[in-house]
Amino acid sequence: MATWKADVFVNSQVGRISTEVEAATFSGAQQQIYAKHGNVQSISNLRQVSNSSSLGSGGDVGGSIAAVGLIAGIWILIQFTPWILMALGGAVATWIGEKMTGQSIEEYTERDDDLGHGKAAIVLVLALLCGGFGFYQGTELKKQWDAPNPPAQIQSKNS
Repeated sequence: MATWKADVFVNSQVGRISTEVEAATFSGAQQQIYAKHGNVQSISNLRQVSNSSSLGSGGDVGGSIAAVGLIAGIWILIQFTPWILMALGGAVATWIGEKMTGQSIEEYTERDDDLGHGKAAIVLVLALLCGGFGFYQGTELKKQWDAPNPPAQIQSKNS
């Protein structure tokens, strides 16, 4: 339901007040104002100020969970960079090898001829090379991220 605000003139004793109600529609908001304040003389400046979801504060909780998940994902990436890049390199090389040879990993295991073994060897070599390269690059990145930054030297002016 949405939140609506309006300026309401109740009567000469109460005067003009500002009120807020919850309703799904404009006419529903008017009915809520009449129910809340009785027989009012006029309603002016009735406007929708927010459109809250039926989940209530669930969106805030969902956003917090997403933020914690993002931080955890970044921490995992930083801590396990060599292993992640090795797995990605091996997976990409396997996919490329399957496209190059025209056979999937499952098809290699079912073949008994030497051609199947040769194609499997191509995929295996590609996966090992790219996985190893990914591990090496990940190790180098992790070394850079873990290295302490030396403080900048300040040069004094000799007058």
